[in-house]
Amino acid sequence: MNKSFFYFFLTFIISTASFAQKQTLFLDTNYDSVLAQSKNKNKPIALMFYANWCSHCKKMKEEVFMEPDVIKSYSDYYICIAVDAESAYGIALKNKFQSKLLIKSYPTFAFIDSNENLLSCISGELKKDAFILEATKALIPENQFIFLRDKFNEDISNPENCLRYIIVTRKAGFDATEITHKYLKTKSESELFTELNWKIIANGINNIDAEEVSLIVSKKEEFAKAASLFRIEKKLIYLAADNLKPLADIGDTLNYNKKRPIAASFQIRKVDSLLFIYDLTIDAYSQNWKHYKKTAEYSVDNFAWKDSTTLVEISNNYLAHIEDKKSLDLAIIWAKQALTLGESLDKYILIVNLYKKEKDYSNALMYVSKGKAIAANFGWKTEDLDKLLEDLKIH
Repeated sequence: MNKSFFYFFLTFIISTASFAQKQTLFLDTNYDSVLAQSKNKNKPIALMFYANWCSHCKKMKEEVFMEPDVIKSYSDYYICIAVDAESAYGIALKNKFQSKLLIKSYPTFAFIDSNENLLSCISGELKKDAFILEATKALIPENQFIFLRDKFNEDISNPENCLRYIIVTRKAGFDATEITHKYLKTKSESELFTELNWKIIANGINNIDAEEVSLIVSKKEEFAKAASLFRIEKKLIYLAADNLKPLADIGDTLNYNKKRPIAASFQIRKVDSLLFIYDLTIDAYSQNWKHYKKTAEYSVDNFAWKDSTTLVEISNNYLAHIEDKKSLDLAIIWAKQALTLGESLDKYILIVNLYKKEKDYSNALMYVSKGKAIAANFGWKTEDLDKLLEDLKIH
């Protein structure tokens, strides 16, 4: 066989095999044409919202969508479409459905009937069997959003109906507080301490300033008998993180300071540890270094002594923004503690710079030498230490 023909033939076989392996289940196409097909064939739509940067989306496209069982299940019962949720077209489609569905993470799969009613919704990366199961469940009327909404409204005192409606509402990206309030108003306080009612509160209440949160805190023991203390505290920790971290990250001091006392009242060490980090975050954001220093010096030993990353971050902020020697001495202690938790060149550089800021050139030179010795052992580059050494020699 001619060599060039052989290579051409081989390339053709490989290309054909590669083409056969491309997923064809969820493809980017026009939603209006898919809706027309849905009406014509009387089949619901499975709509995937994805983002190009989303690794979970890519993994499902490359693995789950290639599974024959998945292809058959979704092709038999749905008309499938994918849309880049961050494209102009995807944003327009998200806006179209915003009264029925809020996209908060990727991938999100919306199961929609031919009248554009939301049947069900799931988010996140799913394995084959779970992905097929969700598609199957969405076809059953008793599992669908409208059915569960109407079932709840028929009797808002029914806990099973309430919990199921809360779950589908949360899956659709909406807050379920109002649903939970309606149900809880049908119960006396003494009726609340059951396993099922705890599930309703845990799933339905996600605002830290909801009146039920103070009830959970004041009646922790009673709820713990119905569920467990671990689950009660896990919920309170989640409330603190979910409500306060976003405020700290954007420097919303006003709303953070309104909600912080509620979290502090939980009296849970993990929550106090989170508040320590959020306090530092919001102080750094607002450049309130006086309060930052007060927070750090009061709580580092309790909440950051074994956390190298936090110790380094605080010490770096002291290096950049704090001037008094007493505080810099503390930053050096913290940086050295971070070094004991794991050696790295940046920690040696940090300690050298802290000593340099104090004008303690003797100790600065000593840590340059230590850093260079460690760097030699690990094969690290020492340009930054060398620059510091040259600068220190002047002094």
